[in-house]
Amino acid sequence: MEDDDPVVQEIPVYISKALSENLYIYQYPVRLVGQKRKDLKVSNVSIKPKNKIVRLELAVDTNSDSYCVSKGEQIALNTDGPQEPRESRRIKTKDKEKVKTAYFKSGMMDKLVFQSNSPCTDTERYAVAILQDNELHCTPIKGILQFRPSHSYFDKQDKRKGEKGKADSDDEDNATDQQVNVKFKRFETDLAKKAREKSYEAISQRIAEEPWYDALWKKSDTHHAELERMKLFSSTSNDGSALRLGPTEYIKALFPHLNDEAETTPFKKLSLQEKIKEILISAKLMTFSELLKMVRGRAGGDVSDVSEGALLAALRGAACCVRGVWAPRSQDLYTRPASVPARNMCAARDHVLYLLAHHKYVDRRKIAASVRLPTEEVLAILRSVAKFTPNYGWELLIPRDTAFEEKYPDVIEKQNMFWEAIQRQFTDMLIGEPTPRRQRKKSQRDSIGSDSMMSPKSRKKSVSEDDTDKRRQKKSTTGGKRTRKVSSSSGQDM
Repeated sequence: MEDDDPVVQEIPVYISKALSENLYIYQYPVRLVGQKRKDLKVSNVSIKPKNKIVRLELAVDTNSDSYCVSKGEQIALNTDGPQEPRESRRIKTKDKEKVKTAYFKSGMMDKLVFQSNSPCTDTERYAVAILQDNELHCTPIKGILQFRPSHSYFDKQDKRKGEKGKADSDDEDNATDQQVNVKFKRFETDLAKKAREKSYEAISQRIAEEPWYDALWKKSDTHHAELERMKLFSSTSNDGSALRLGPTEYIKALFPHLNDEAETTPFKKLSLQEKIKEILISAKLMTFSELLKMVRGRAGGDVSDVSEGALLAALRGAACCVRGVWAPRSQDLYTRPASVPARNMCAARDHVLYLLAHHKYVDRRKIAASVRLPTEEVLAILRSVAKFTPNYGWELLIPRDTAFEEKYPDVIEKQNMFWEAIQRQFTDMLIGEPTPRRQRKKSQRDSIGSDSMMSPKSRKKSVSEDDTDKRRQKKSTTGGKRTRKVSSSSGQDM
């Protein structure tokens, strides 16, 4: 950059790695110029996971004026052979297997197939970027797939003709003797074996032998696709303080070993985001106005006049919002080894915050059944963000900040989408873990899904959960036919 070239604008750049291992770019080199992405109607998707090959089936409008019905039926006849008429096929069930294996199941050419080649994995210099609110979020890509039309139905036609010709020749020469050829496998060295495995013929054979697996295709305007696009935004951000250093200080920060031994290392100055983390970890929950006052009081110097916009930008990577109230992130709290893995503790706390964000009151027993953690750990998580109200359940420690929600609705909307994505990850983690037999029986009575975590109804006859459990224990000790065991952890909410 020349000295007389002025800087027009400076924007922060963030790196997101949430989708870096599963993000692929689809390219269509032979697609028509006038054809738009919305016009493509994907009817089925299949993949080969080991070789990373994708096949898309695009539906063809057979009712269009430019579609030749007779030609479409002729192509289907040459590919799959004669089939039952479409009207009678709905009634008869004899040829179900034949229809299932048919390439064109409707009896006419009703689809176009696009198949990718092996992905290009040399993509270290490429990324997908999104520019929003003067912030550039980049996600590295895993590979690039190029899709081209696949005419494999012609191969099926040739195979049918070959099988038919072979069957005719077998009928003619059924009574004649056939010559049998015997082949012996020659000795192959390790070097020749490795060369053969890397050959084009061997690679093509491995690709052909791997079966196709059906995949799930979601349109770009669905809620599921919107949640996946949210992962393109970085959840952690910094204030770019390293870029504000002078040339000498920047070189020293990159190469600390070049500093003079007699020179003392300066004290590390905390950034705005790090100050917010310390405050929220100590306070557990804070409103936006209280946090702004606290930051301005602790900042001092050149950042004592922190604006609301700067605080919101720093909060994006340092905290999470629940009903307008800000709390520290779970991964910043559980950083030391403990009896329960940090991953499980973070997932359990995020699940509790998700429920508090959608319901005023939550039930500890249902939470314990869903997160599958010891009672002491569940109580510790609840007491850090909520308080117990008799006859109702657990609610947030501080009231809802409606003023912040009305002033910044876009922030609240993004936080709600963030909680939905977190809940999806929590559900996927539960599906991947085995469920103990004892808890599986309990789940038949109380659902552990997010929809069942509604606030419990008012129990007006009981004073507290502790008193209720004591009465149950007293009944079980007095005897009688109708006795039952009570969990020892049910009286520990207080």
